[in-house]
Amino acid sequence: MVHANGKPFVLHSCGNLTTVMDDIIDAGVDAKHSFEDQIMPVTEVKRRWGERISILGGIDVDFLCHASVEQVRKRTLETLEQCAPGGGYALGTGNTVANYIPVKNYLAMLEAGNEFNSR
Repeated sequence: MVHANGKPFVLHSCGNLTTVMDDIIDAGVDAKHSFEDQIMPVTEVKRRWGERISILGGIDVDFLCHASVEQVRKRTLETLEQCAPGGGYALGTGNTVANYIPVKNYLAMLEAGNEFNSR
C-alpha cells in the first residue's frame, strides 16, 4: 500500500531484529531506523544489509549522552567513512533525539556530518 502511493516504506523498530531482518527487507521495507551499539553497531548493519535496505541514523543515543564532544566528532566521522560509500545511509541518532542528550554532543554530530560532506 505504501509503495502503491509512491511513498517509501520506512520502519522504526527498537530491539534486536537480526533473525527477521531478511524477512523485513523481503517484505519491501525501504529503510530502517533505530540502532543501538549493544545490539549491533550501525556499521555492522550497513555491512550486512546495506546493499538491500537504506540505513537511517545509528549514532547510539547512550554514547551521545556520555561521550565528549571530540569522541562524538570522531565516532561520527568513522561511521560516515564506513556507511556512506555506496549510498543508502543517512546520518542521525540511533533513536529519538531525547531532551537528555547534551545539545553540544548533538551539534558535534551534525557538524561532523557537515565536515564529512564538505570533503
